[in-house]
Amino acid sequence: MPLPRCNALLVARSGFVASAALMSAPLMVLSTSAHAGWPDDVQLSQLQSFEGENFTNVAANRAAYEQVVRELGAVIANKASSPAGTSGIAGFDVALTSTVGFIDANGDDDSDPAPWERTHADADPAHVAWVPGISVRKGLPMSLEVGANAGYLAFSQQSTFGAYGRWGIVEGYRQFPDLTMQVGYAGYLGNDELELGVMDMSWTLGYEFPFGRNPTYRTSSIAPWVSGGFMRINAAPLLDSETQQELGIRPVSGFKGKDSYVDGFAPATISAGARLRSGDVQMLLSHTLVTTKDRAMSTVNVGIGYLY
Repeated sequence: MPLPRCNALLVARSGFVASAALMSAPLMVLSTSAHAGWPDDVQLSQLQSFEGENFTNVAANRAAYEQVVRELGAVIANKASSPAGTSGIAGFDVALTSTVGFIDANGDDDSDPAPWERTHADADPAHVAWVPGISVRKGLPMSLEVGANAGYLAFSQQSTFGAYGRWGIVEGYRQFPDLTMQVGYAGYLGNDELELGVMDMSWTLGYEFPFGRNPTYRTSSIAPWVSGGFMRINAAPLLDSETQQELGIRPVSGFKGKDSYVDGFAPATISAGARLRSGDVQMLLSHTLVTTKDRAMSTVNVGIGYLY
């Protein structure tokens, strides 16, 4: 016997609350551990030495600094992590998310440490950058949408925050796929030695395929999408000018019009993902590849959320 609508809604919401609690538990544990003295902060001042050995190679210091900035920027940036269609004028959704970035964390040996090892106080960084967080989206008139996300960079004392706007150029037609443009900015917060922000722009193409038991009223769907775009990474050391000069590091930007422009900080992005929806509950999975002229970095984003 089917549940009454009100009871079914309570069950769905209870399930979402339970899932939220399970996903947020690691975040609370990690946050407590980080502030108890288990940080994985990026510390640019550590570039001066490694394992008791002084590093005076300015070019090597600069290369290490720039690689950390590029990879960290790829992790914190807004992603194309939702379906191509906007959520509609009355739409609103919230999701718990988990982003994993596969960083180049370890060098070959003590004589050739990786940049992440050289910017870590204990020379033992995590092998992946993990950012658990929360995201929200709200639909607006004229196929517009705004969204925001906040996260915690696990095993550190840093957090992230990003916001974006989306415009559904083509959406809602059964004979055509949806096409959406996104523009946003995300920042890296709480680090005393590094300021970092990333502007993103992307175009997403996708289609939603409904399914369900009742052919005239289908409450489930799968919505795959692909996306392409670019990022503009901006960073600046928060160290005194003398220390910056000794280390050979300086502000960098992916914008050609700025004095701090440096080649390699305007990477292209390619993404693919899918959303599985059942009633008001959604599950999201996406993969983003951030490419520069000499390397590529992968990030994976998963989420579970509720649509209103």
